[in-house]
This record gives sequence, structure tokens and C-alpha cells, in this order.
Amino acid sequence: MRSHRFYIAETIGDKIELEIHSLELIHQVRDVFRLKKGDSIIIFDGSGMDFTCRIEELGKNHLKLSVMESNKSRFMPTRDIYLCASVVKKDNFEFIVEKATELGVTHIIPVMAERSEKKGLNEERLKKIAVEASEQSGRGNIPTIFPIMGLEECMNFCIGRTSAKLIAFHTEGEPFSGRLNLPDSSPIAIFIGPEGGWSPEEIKLFHKNNIPIVCLGKQVLRAETAVIAALSLVMLGNEGFR
Repeated sequence: MRSHRFYIAETIGDKIELEIHSLELIHQVRDVFRLKKGDSIIIFDGSGMDFTCRIEELGKNHLKLSVMESNKSRFMPTRDIYLCASVVKKDNFEFIVEKATELGVTHIIPVMAERSEKKGLNEERLKKIAVEASEQSGRGNIPTIFPIMGLEECMNFCIGRTSAKLIAFHTEGEPFSGRLNLPDSSPIAIFIGPEGGWSPEEIKLFHKNNIPIVCLGKQVLRAETAVIAALSLVMLGNEGFR
């Protein structure tokens, strides 16, 4: 039976014992999964390592673990991938965060587009979803989730601070082959529009910054479907992403 896997923000390193103070994690271990003293769980800290631990003490407010062994996490992203996704309805954006985390996105930037119907997001809730998706998928780290940015601010950030290759998806773009021909270490930023797509002014902004605009086919996809399709094509079609 596969051990349950949990994330902690504390660096584990060479420690042989762990004292867990997170009441939420303790509640999961004790009340949700009904684990007990002597059971094994896996703890990871975002370093790319999984630590198999034995429960030594488990109470309502405390959890003590002994580290038995460490192994590389099942999956660790090998390239920085920035997902610049337009803000959409709450449940849909939470779905985007969950699936982007599973697929290996390293940074998620919510973008306030002209046609975004929703104007805010619960950042803490999104971070929690990213943690849970990393726990479930075997991923060795947690993606960074940024505060909401405007489109031009996001472009400037990606161009100036990350040196990423930018690519925008839109229904009227050129067909996307999936191939990017990038060096293995080169980061990429993927822009996905909201329901209704990017506005004419936003399309002009992409052209002004010499950002290629591509499409995923003739059909009109929901924003969350476009995210999964675009990320899957990029990761399956290019070396150095997995």
C-alpha cells in the first residue's frame, strides 16, 4: 500500500527526527487518514527529496516522526515554466492551478485581462490547492503563485526578470506544432486568455512585443481546457521539460 504524502515548509536536510506543529497536517494524519503510531508516511520539503518517516507520537496537537530513509521525488520540473493565465471563475481557476501543478508548471501568474469576468482570487486557497496537487502527483516542489498582474505588467516581468521565451495562445493565431527549439535550460512563459479570448488591444500588445500568437485548432476551447492542451503539447513536444 502506498504511503500518504505530505508537504512541510521546514527544511528537513539531515534531520533524523521531525516535530510537526501544523494543526492542519496533524488533522489530516490523525482524523482524515486515521493513521496511528508506527504507521509510515512520506514527507517532502520542496527540495526534490521524499523522506519516509515513521509516526512515533501522534496527539491532537503534536506529531513526532523519525526519518527512516530518503529518496528522490518521483517528479521534479527541470525547466522554469511560467503559466500566465487570465483570471476566470473561481472554480475554473482553481482547476487550472491543480492541473498546471500536476503537469510541472513552476510559476503561475494570474493575469487580469480585459475580458476577465472575475476580478479577484483567493491566493491562500490557490496555494493550498498547489500543495495538495504536488502531494498527490509525487512532485518534489511547489509552484510559486504570484499576485494578480495586468497583462502588460506580466509581459514586462517575464521579459525583464525571467528572460523567458513568451508565447500567446489565441483562436486566430498560427497553428501550434508543439515544437519550440529552445535550449534545455531556457524558461518559457505561456499566455492563455479568458473566456472570449484576448481583446484586440491585447493582441496589439502581443504584436508590439514581438510575442508569437498561436492557436490550438479551429475549435473554441474553454480557458481551462486550453491550459491543459497547451501545456501538454509543450511538454510532450520538447526535450528538457520532464
